[in-house]
Amino acid sequence: MKVLAWLAFPLAATVAAMCWAAWRGRSRGPRRSGGAFASVEDFRRFNEALAAPGPRAVPEPRGRLRGLFQKLKIAGQGS
Repeated sequence: MKVLAWLAFPLAATVAAMCWAAWRGRSRGPRRSGGAFASVEDFRRFNEALAAPGPRAVPEPRGRLRGLFQKLKIAGQGS
């Protein structure tokens, strides 16, 4: 009988999750108005966003000695 109780908890949780997923995924009707013309406009804006130049994959290289000079300058100010 204890085994049935241990099996009932996961079964109840599974049924509850299935009910929640069905409720969450229900159809609520059209979310936008405008029909096909609105979706064509959205697709045009999407293509423009993809065509726009994005950030560089590799940042600009910094001067190698710049950090060293700053460290020496800061270290020299304390003494």
